[in-house]
Amino acid sequence: MSKRVLGKGLDALFTGGETLDVQGNEVSLDKIVVKGNQPRKTFNQESIEEMAESIKEHGVLQPLLVRPMDNGKYELVAGERRLRASMLAGLEMVPVVIKEMDDPAACEAALIENLQRENLNPIEEANAYREMLDQYGYTQEDLACKIGKSRAHIANTVRLLNLPEEVREMVVNGKLTAGHARAILAVKETEQQVTLAKKIIGQGMSVRDTEAASADESPKRSPNIVDRDPELMMVQQRFEEYLNTKVRVIKRKTGGRIEVSFHDDEELNRIMEILGLI
Repeated sequence: MSKRVLGKGLDALFTGGETLDVQGNEVSLDKIVVKGNQPRKTFNQESIEEMAESIKEHGVLQPLLVRPMDNGKYELVAGERRLRASMLAGLEMVPVVIKEMDDPAACEAALIENLQRENLNPIEEANAYREMLDQYGYTQEDLACKIGKSRAHIANTVRLLNLPEEVREMVVNGKLTAGHARAILAVKETEQQVTLAKKIIGQGMSVRDTEAASADESPKRSPNIVDRDPELMMVQQRFEEYLNTKVRVIKRKTGGRIEVSFHDDEELNRIMEILGLI
């Protein structure tokens, strides 16, 4: 299966709308406004400084994307890292593309640019997806088509917001990966989730180790044949990885059944979306 391309890039967002200025136009830095709805919240200062040195030597190679405001200024849509580096480099003017965009289109453009550059940590990505879903009425399927991700990826990423704040901070700071965080979600008690997260960091546990530890922390169930059959254990594990929830495979002498666990309506809808049922 070929790898999905991330949407069609920012150029795909420019069709059907009015571009007021093309690349090469410059705007004063003091006329560019950065609002708090940018998907990226954390920036590496060392990386910004390195970019500033490059800008001093070569200039800003890719224009910032902005949209006009009523007060004669421009709201930044995409390119905050370049904007910060340009300010640090002492520039007064920066190249821009000025584009008339409504709020959903601007949010989508910012999200796509950051995903293409792999600039977002998993929690920033989850928050951006949540904003698109809740504030602008996208469905997970709509969003998946727009940004070139699978619907399952979006659903599983948004679920990271269910983690306690302390664990989310560990993900933001790079102490835990998204894989670790998804495994921690298998543990239902908040206090146990925090304890497990600290254990992962302290012991340098792999994602596989975390999955095993999460299973140990989960409520024990009555043994069944899958616990003794390696092939069925593998089948069960694949179900759990695909659906990102607890799955129980029970085999009888003839036939059997598959039990899929969910803890609320939101998770049930997520599983149904993954299975293509809604």
